[in-house]
Amino acid sequence: MPLVFLAAVALASLCQSQDEEIIQKLFQDAIQAMGGEAYLGVTDMVSEGQYFQFSAGGGSGLIRFTDYAKLPDKSRFELGNRKRELDITVFNLAANEGWFLQGQKETRAATPEEMKDFRNQVKHNIGTIFRFRYKDPDNKLFYLGAGEGKDVTLEIVKIVDPENDEVTVCFDRISKLPVKMEFRAVSKMGVPQRRVEEFSQWQVIQGVNTPMRIDVDINGHHASQQYLLRINYNNNLPDSFFSKPIPPK
Repeated sequence: MPLVFLAAVALASLCQSQDEEIIQKLFQDAIQAMGGEAYLGVTDMVSEGQYFQFSAGGGSGLIRFTDYAKLPDKSRFELGNRKRELDITVFNLAANEGWFLQGQKETRAATPEEMKDFRNQVKHNIGTIFRFRYKDPDNKLFYLGAGEGKDVTLEIVKIVDPENDEVTVCFDRISKLPVKMEFRAVSKMGVPQRRVEEFSQWQVIQGVNTPMRIDVDINGHHASQQYLLRINYNNNLPDSFFSKPIPPK
């Protein structure tokens, strides 16, 4: 076997080992920057804030929301400015159940497509990435180096799972925080989407460094902004809270 080939194999192995060390350090530093044990110890969260959606015809205006989440896969999201006219979405993946309630209409069960869409949301949630997916041995992680242009201060890692789903995570070199994620999704109309989420205005709450603003771009267009006004961690939310919502009387 030629010595040049052996040297090339050894160099490739060394580079791969160095990249693995860089990747692990990026994730571990980010977890510490987000609160370390306090971040990893989160079991549930209740957040309130304002949501703004952009479209070709203009914006939606600020809409209040309350988001209840129990890790890793239970969610209750209430959206609306009037208490009796809330849009309520509940998912409990452990029970393979989901429901939608719009105002005072009858509650309907989620369709298989909607269940699939929520599973995809959970899969690409920043908490899922940093608590579970990055250390899953079935996933492959690739160090892509520094970003370009306005992202030159970021370091980028790509995660690829056995289903060839890709997530790109961007780490800020100074703060060590994950400030951007990119992944592919499909809209309700079946249109492929390139989704970019940016996290900013970080605040330490109950020991957890929390992004109070999330901006979402879809296919290069600004799609939404979400502002947190308050958030509480570890509320001991019961599983019964993530059951079928009842219309207000």
